Amino acid sequence: MPVEIERKFRLPRDQAITTLGDAATLGGRQEFSLRATYFDTPDLLLARRGITLRRRTGGHDDGWHLKLPGDGHSRHEIQADIDPDASELVVPLDLRERLVDVLEWKPLVPVATLDTERSETTLLNQGGQSIALLAEDQVTVTRDGERQQWHEVEVELTDGQDSDLEWIAEALVAQGAESQPATPKIVQALGDALAEPTDLNAKSSAADVVGAYIAAQVGMIQGREAGVRVDAPESVHKMRVATRRLRSTLRTFRDLLDAERTEAIRSEVKVLSEALGGPRDAEVMKKHLTAALGELPEEAIHGPIVERVRHELDARHDGTLTALVTFLDSDRYASLLHELTRLLVDSPFTGEADGKARAVLQKPLKKAQKRVTRLWDVAHQADGEERMLLAHEARKKAKAARYAWEAVADVFDNGPEAATAWEKVTETLGTAQDSVVARQRLLELAWIAGENGESTFSYGVLWERERETQTAATGEADGAISTAVTASKL
Repeated sequence: MPVEIERKFRLPRDQAITTLGDAATLGGRQEFSLRATYFDTPDLLLARRGITLRRRTGGHDDGWHLKLPGDGHSRHEIQADIDPDASELVVPLDLRERLVDVLEWKPLVPVATLDTERSETTLLNQGGQSIALLAEDQVTVTRDGERQQWHEVEVELTDGQDSDLEWIAEALVAQGAESQPATPKIVQALGDALAEPTDLNAKSSAADVVGAYIAAQVGMIQGREAGVRVDAPESVHKMRVATRRLRSTLRTFRDLLDAERTEAIRSEVKVLSEALGGPRDAEVMKKHLTAALGELPEEAIHGPIVERVRHELDARHDGTLTALVTFLDSDRYASLLHELTRLLVDSPFTGEADGKARAVLQKPLKKAQKRVTRLWDVAHQADGEERMLLAHEARKKAKAARYAWEAVADVFDNGPEAATAWEKVTETLGTAQDSVVARQRLLELAWIAGENGESTFSYGVLWERERETQTAATGEADGAISTAVTASKL
């Protein structure tokens, strides 16, 4: 990993460096126009840790630059080429992975743009050898529509020694340059914004509260991609849950959003969610049926059912994972990542969302609850397959209620309790739905077993047990929904 050793100085905007006396001779000079877009988390976590991540064009080192703190005036730098076909808003996956311990699952978004008019001069020793590079920068920073400017001088060692850097620094100070800490430009630009972020509270706006939840889901999608590609434990599952939470949030709080824009994003997130569903469902079903087989008495196991379940569901998992990775390589997914990042930097909220969260968010929370209770009441009036389908739809609406309460948990006193209560509803109805899906898979597996001359007796035993599980779980849902409604009172 290359180590960058440099010193920084400030000069009045109209002053230029014309000589360094005996410290060094001014060599060749080049002029560049640089544009750097800096990336960070919405709460500027990287900048507060002294980490710089940028995408720069112009000059001799176009590309992505990740700079990590070193010792003294040194910084460790990692570079990556710019893919001309990739979005300017999306950080290359390998660079994000180098920051996983810092970021965890927070999103990376562009936070500022720096335009720099740079004059680079090679500094030579008495033998005519390059010892350092002198860069004089006229910097213009744009952030949140505001601009600031300054004149900065950087001296970076090339083939020189630390002592050369000290002599050059002394010569610059003698000319009126003011020595500055080795502070990245982005840190200087952010200034007071680098104070520790304020936690969400009762005074927060609806846009702040819902926006933070949306950002968390986008961060999970960004952060889990590398793990999904190699089928790392929990990666597919966590990314899929994030897509569900995101879609649900954009739907529940639709009246506070530019729906024309967010509905298009919801549609594309659904495609991603479905691609993630293939390997995840196969993984879950294998675990579910393997556990169910383990509960059967030995005399109920006829034929190679254990091997058949594992073989068929492993094959389904591997095939759908391959399809998922193909989707992640597609232009469609790249476009989705671009739009998800833009969702965080180009606010999708309407003016109504500027109001206090407690006042603005009560209406969508109540609507989310009513969707559940209305569907559940209708399900009670139905029988057989129709009731099963309605219960499944009620479960989807219960998930929406759960995610909505998760999003607002910090600003409503009963938020955590309500979110937990709705989670219980989704788990209860989820058990019932898992049994429905398991019975469908058992029928498919039994047909394959029969085609291969294997006994289908055990599949029938499991099928009946799953039907009993579904009935019991559905019966528990009444109490769970009643508890959640009580916990959600506003």
